Amino acid sequence: MNVSTTKIVVRYNETDKMGIVHHSQYVNWFEIARTDWIRQCGLSYRAIEEEGVMMPVLGIEVHYHSPALYDDTVLVETTLAAYDSIKMSFNYKIFREADRKLLVDGTSSHCLTDLSLRPVSIRRKKPELHAIITQAAGLA
Repeated sequence: MNVSTTKIVVRYNETDKMGIVHHSQYVNWFEIARTDWIRQCGLSYRAIEEEGVMMPVLGIEVHYHSPALYDDTVLVETTLAAYDSIKMSFNYKIFREADRKLLVDGTSSHCLTDLSLRPVSIRRKKPELHAIITQAAGLA
């Protein structure tokens, strides 16, 4: 299941006066899609945090190719790009559904931490969570 697809219909409040999606919205869509990827693994951010694991963002990279417009339906394809039980990164590709045109691509990187935001090895601290992630990513 390394790839998940999230469908989003562009809402009016996500656009500027010209009906073009504001550049900041793509990062929000990355988060929505990442949450869906985790959910499709059979987990949830909430459950992971309740287990005492946080996933703060270390960095975001976004490349803009073509604008999304008000009322477009876009597809966000999310893949786990790297995982070493302490850090993980995701790749994103956003396409307009109607013509499959690539609009945006990017990455996000995350550190797995305890509640004090100290990095932790999920392989050692939460082996069951590590197993789910590696299996979902096709790394097992």
